[in-house]
Amino acid sequence: MRITKISVTDLFGIFNHQIPLNSDDRITIIHGPNGIGKTVLLTVTNAVLTGRNSVLRTVPFSNFSLTFDGGFTLSLRKSLKGQPENEALELTGQDLVFELRKSNLKPKYHTVKPLREMRMHFPLGMIDQEVPGIERIGQTTWLFAPTQETLSLEEVLDRFGDRLPVSRELRSLKDTEPAWLREIRGSVPIRFIETQRLLAATRARRPRDPEGRTSMIPAVINYSEELVTMIQSKLAEYASLSQSLDRSFPTRLVKGVSATQQTIEQLREDLKRLEEKRTRLMVAGLLDKEQEIDFREFFNIDPTNRHVLSVYIDDVKQKLGVFDELTNKIDLLVKIVNNRFLYKQMSIGKKDGFVFRASNEKKVPSPSLSSGEQHELVLFYELLFKVKPNSLILIDEPELSLHVAWQQQFLDDLHEIARLSDVDILIATHSPQIIHDRWDLTVQLKGPDNA
Repeated sequence: MRITKISVTDLFGIFNHQIPLNSDDRITIIHGPNGIGKTVLLTVTNAVLTGRNSVLRTVPFSNFSLTFDGGFTLSLRKSLKGQPENEALELTGQDLVFELRKSNLKPKYHTVKPLREMRMHFPLGMIDQEVPGIERIGQTTWLFAPTQETLSLEEVLDRFGDRLPVSRELRSLKDTEPAWLREIRGSVPIRFIETQRLLAATRARRPRDPEGRTSMIPAVINYSEELVTMIQSKLAEYASLSQSLDRSFPTRLVKGVSATQQTIEQLREDLKRLEEKRTRLMVAGLLDKEQEIDFREFFNIDPTNRHVLSVYIDDVKQKLGVFDELTNKIDLLVKIVNNRFLYKQMSIGKKDGFVFRASNEKKVPSPSLSSGEQHELVLFYELLFKVKPNSLILIDEPELSLHVAWQQQFLDDLHEIARLSDVDILIATHSPQIIHDRWDLTVQLKGPDNA
């Protein structure tokens, strides 16, 4: 399912916004003055689809709705018993009422009440141990260092519950959610790329933390290590498939098993493409040159060996095909970065991940990149490697720390990523340079005086 429109009424008790999403270009940009609710709209959209109810309680609005291409609408309204409607906007702790409407079918409702006595049952020490960057500053309040937010117990559980061992209390809360609401949330994968994107949580074992507890580290380090893990996983898959095909190669050869009967010219063309692909994989850091066969050795084909070569080529196609998706993403990331960074070139190593060299050939550690370079690298890495197909991607202020020229190139790269990853993207920005010449993708948020 895809979202076609986002609507909110009485945001901060003032604003009514409707945002139709561009279904063809798959990129929508919202802009407007400070304080009109751009970031809040992204935050609430993410909270509705991920079940972060504490966030929904703290944002003042009366109704929020998502319209889907399947012809139905998921709405959320706030209810306070015995309270006038206008006072409800200024209060927190109210019930949340989800409503599903589709055609002429009877509406479905689900009410979520605040967590009342959770602190009496939940092991609070678990939060201090497992949640990175958090410090308890009260009996049931915490300071989240990366954003300097003060969080209640409910907010901590909503935001970081997936990092906590499953407890009976948390499981019981999830069990009360109706199947139709879980189905809607599960049908739209969502990724919120917030303004704080230079730190990431990791559970990797490190010298200073041998127990492997979660900690916050620079995102460029975390994502470099993550990419190494992805590459090693693909190499293991490649090795396993290679062993399987090599074991069965003699049998298939003797039995005359071959996918296609090709001419010598077709075989030469296949070998040429395989050599280009092999070279591309070595440049991407996925294969070692000295360990790979140079396919150009086979270009002088003896007609009597045509069948042998045909079976061999089919096997190589299968083996190298393991890397296709990962290679496409690595190639695009490296291209974007190297088109941007001045006096530095990026490459990928299967053991080192991100490798940067200055124009004098000296290695540059990833954390030593400038703020703008880290923002660019982290943002495009997330878009390429951290999203699922058919996701809705929310990006808040992509212009942070970016040079004007980089901002103007941003949408061109984003369109290429949207096509490769098959995603929809909603951007909140203050920058006309991000919009550049694509004002047709924009929705302006206005106040009541100029609506």
